[in-house]
Amino acid sequence: MPIIGLDLGRHTFRAVEIDKNKGKAVLEKCGVYENTHLNIDSDSKEDAKNYSEAVKHFFSEMGFDTPNVVVSLPEYNAFIRIIKVPKMSEKELRSSIEFEAEQYIPFPIKEMNVSYQVVDNDFKDPNLMEVMLVAAKKDVLQKYIGILRDAGLVPKALEPETLSLSRVLGKGGDGSHASIILNVGFTNTLIIATYKGYVRLARNIPIGGDIITRSIQQKLNLDYTQADEYKKAYGLESNQAEGKVFEAIKPIFENIISEVKRSDIFFTTHNSNVSINRVVISGGTALMPGLLTYMASNLDTEVELANPWKDIRLLPKLEPQKDSILENGPVYAVAVGLALKEI
Repeated sequence: MPIIGLDLGRHTFRAVEIDKNKGKAVLEKCGVYENTHLNIDSDSKEDAKNYSEAVKHFFSEMGFDTPNVVVSLPEYNAFIRIIKVPKMSEKELRSSIEFEAEQYIPFPIKEMNVSYQVVDNDFKDPNLMEVMLVAAKKDVLQKYIGILRDAGLVPKALEPETLSLSRVLGKGGDGSHASIILNVGFTNTLIIATYKGYVRLARNIPIGGDIITRSIQQKLNLDYTQADEYKKAYGLESNQAEGKVFEAIKPIFENIISEVKRSDIFFTTHNSNVSINRVVISGGTALMPGLLTYMASNLDTEVELANPWKDIRLLPKLEPQKDSILENGPVYAVAVGLALKEI
């Protein structure tokens, strides 16, 4: 039975349909839809209806074979925290998790849907264990479920982008090495440290593709659409457009790089036997010209573009699109991670 990973953005959604054949994950279909008039963050019922209709239209156009979807929750609508608790049984943890969650989640627990996962024993204290708390507001979950059902879809699960990204990009390295995933979205950037396949640190900073475009718009006196085209065409290529686009957005990426370094220091300070040995960049902005080179020259570690297709086979009918699908891997990272949750 195939499953669809559906990555819902403010006005863009990306979907992959993946099935399993002989124990291997197989990509059957994938696609992207964008409409700047959509806004999933709006509280308007009319906007929710328009968004749902767009999703329904997209699924019809793509010809997906199943209505079953696993859907992303943007990080600003979710809460993830790694906490340390005394070692206890699963039964004891289950009964105490609400009390533990109240100490860390900055919202009333009765308004939240809370889940958890035991990650590992604490590195320094053998009497403690690390637990990942995951919480989302109930009203947000209800809103998303309503949009999906109105589109004729069957939501099998909803989860924060952090978890889907770590599932597909967080593996690799040996016992002393960890990774940072840098996902540059439309409104925000996620910085996720993963170790042994688990999220160990997750930060959300309010810098994304929209701010980058607006900086170009302001500095070069362009309208928003032109500025966005300049971003996609020239990006961080200092020898293009007389270096004007580069200079307009360089300070933004200096800020992002500073936050990545801060996250590296924080993680390695608290995990002294582990070092960060790679940074993986995902999200639509990851494909911006010059970004990979710029990041690699300013971070003292290996930097690579996300490749969520590493363990996934493409159907023969997708062969004509293979180069495009592979090239756009960073764009589909969240969607692939979502689908793999149920595969």
